[in-house]
Amino acid sequence: MNNFSDLSLINELQCNNKDAYEILYMRYFPVIASYIKQNRGNDEDAQDVFQEAIIVLFEKVEHPDFVLTSSLSTYLFAISKNIWLKVLRDHKFVVTDQLDETLHNAELLVHREEDVDLFEKVDSWLNKITKHCQQVLRALFFYNQSIETLMGIMGWKNRHTADNQKYKCIQQLKKSSKRE
Repeated sequence: MNNFSDLSLINELQCNNKDAYEILYMRYFPVIASYIKQNRGNDEDAQDVFQEAIIVLFEKVEHPDFVLTSSLSTYLFAISKNIWLKVLRDHKFVVTDQLDETLHNAELLVHREEDVDLFEKVDSWLNKITKHCQQVLRALFFYNQSIETLMGIMGWKNRHTADNQKYKCIQQLKKSSKRE
C-alpha cells in the first residue's frame, strides 16, 4: 500500500482504510514536523498540527465532489502551514521572514494548480525587495493584519506614515515584477 498514488490514497481514505492514515503519517509528517520545528514549534506542536490537518483532509475527502487539484503533499502541507500560522498569530508572534519561506495559501492551492505558479511568482518578487517591505506586504496582504495593527508593530507614529510605507513597498514590488 505504500506505493499508492495520491489518487489511490484518497480513495483509500474515502473508504476509511486505517492503513491510509499510517501511510499519510509516514510520507508527510516528517516534512511538516520539520517546518513546525523550524518556526518556533516543537514535537508536540507538530503532532497537534498534523492531526488537525488530517482531520481537515478527512472532512474534505468525505465530500463526493472532492477533487484533488494539487499533489497530496502540497495540499497537506498547505493545510498544516495555515494551521500553524494561525497558532502563531493567536499567540501574538510576529511572523518572521524565516516563517515566510513559502507563500502557499491552502484555500487557493486546493482550487487551481495555476495558483501555485502565481504564488511562486509573487514569492520570487517579494524576495527581490527589502526585508522591511517584505514584512509590510506579507502582514497586510497574506496575514490580513490591519494597517493600525501594523502601525503598532512597526512603530509608525501616524496613519499617513503607514500609508506612505505601504505605497513605497507596493512600488518596490511592482518594479520587482517588471524585471522578470
